[in-house]
Parts: sequence; structure tokens; C-alpha cells
Amino acid sequence: MNTIPRHLSIVPACPYTFAISLAVAEVEKRLQGRAARGAHPYASAFMRHYCGTRTIKADQLRRVMPEYTPGDRSAPPAREYLAALDTLIASRGERCPAPLSQDTGSRLFPLTAARFTERREKRLTLRQSRAQNREGREREQKRRRYQNRLAQAALELAFHTPQTVGGWHAHWQGQDIFDSDLLSLILTWLKRFVSCRHIDPLEWYGEPLWRVMLDISIMAGELSAFSKMTDRFALPVLLTFRP
Repeated sequence: MNTIPRHLSIVPACPYTFAISLAVAEVEKRLQGRAARGAHPYASAFMRHYCGTRTIKADQLRRVMPEYTPGDRSAPPAREYLAALDTLIASRGERCPAPLSQDTGSRLFPLTAARFTERREKRLTLRQSRAQNREGREREQKRRRYQNRLAQAALELAFHTPQTVGGWHAHWQGQDIFDSDLLSLILTWLKRFVSCRHIDPLEWYGEPLWRVMLDISIMAGELSAFSKMTDRFALPVLLTFRP
């Protein structure tokens, strides 16, 4: 059986990762043998493997944790940094308590930080997708409500003549319907009346709806009795239910 020489074995390229792997293996082996753990076993083992010394000094802590400031009396003491470092290593980078910075956690556990970033981006993408879907549904519902109002307006218009259409316009102009859509209904509706077939819709091109309605009102007032009767014959029969 061929074996790989120790000097050719694969080791993590990052010195932090290599020291962490040695520290974790050492502490777990110690725990299996029920040996005494001592204070901050993961942090102590890591510092020993990373710095190559059993005595932990301030400059060595700063190499690992630049946020550690021993000269600042208001800053947390070294034991709090070691306790936080111990928790960080024991949790494999899942927990990065104070006073450690997130930068230190990401530097010691880049893969875990990358997973956090990926999860955060997925959550952000999911929230954005949900928001877009919600906005899309709201737009579709708004469009359907608008189309339903427009269809109702067209249905009610069918039972009006040029003499009574003013009341229809007074009602629907306040129902959040575009004047252009109401005008389109009006121009289509006029074609059914013999008295209005001489009207060229292009004459009203660019005119506001109120002006078109005014012209229709003036024209309707000038119609003869016969033309008015003919216009009423063009209305659909309104079916009523009688028990």
C-alpha cells in the first residue's frame, strides 16, 4: 500500500484554518480521553499551534484579533477575548460573540462566512421574489378590477340614448376610469344610432371628454321626435323577471 509522505500531505493553505483544525482535533481527542479541559481549551490550543508557543502574549492576541487593544483601559480584558475566541472555534465559526468583530470571525472561518453570505443572499433573493410576486398579483388584481368597472360602464351605456347619456357620464367620470377609455366606449356606442351615423369620430380627435359630451348633448337636443323614437328602438330589450 502506497502512503503519502508527511511533507507531501495535503494541509489547508490558510494558516488560521490549519491551526484551527489541529486545535479542534487536539481538544476532541482530549475530551474522548476524559482529560482535563482547562480554561478556553479551543482558544489555547489554537494560539499554541498558530503562534508556536504555550505562553499567550498581547502581541500574539493582536495578530489573531486586531480589535484587541491592551493599552486601552476601557477595553475588555484578554480573558474575554479568549472566551469569545473559544466559543468561535468550538462552534466552527457559527457563533462570533463580542468582543470579537465579525471580520475576525470571517478571517478565521472563511467558509462559514461564505455560507452565511450565501444564506443571506438567498434570503434577500427570496424576499425580493416574494415582493415582486406580491406586487405582480396586486397589479393584476388592480387591472382586473379596472376591466370589470370598464365592462360595467359599457353594459350600462348600452341602455342609454344620446338624450340620456349625460347621466351615464356624470356617474362614471368619478369612478377612476380614464377619459380615453370612456371616450372609446362612447364612440363605439354612437354607431348603433341612426341619428349619429353622420358623425365622424375624427372630428373629436384630441378633444377632452367633457367637450365631446357637450357636443352630443347639443346634437341630441336638436333631434326630431322621430329620430328620438328611432334611437330608443336601437336600445337592447331589458329583460325583467316576473314570478
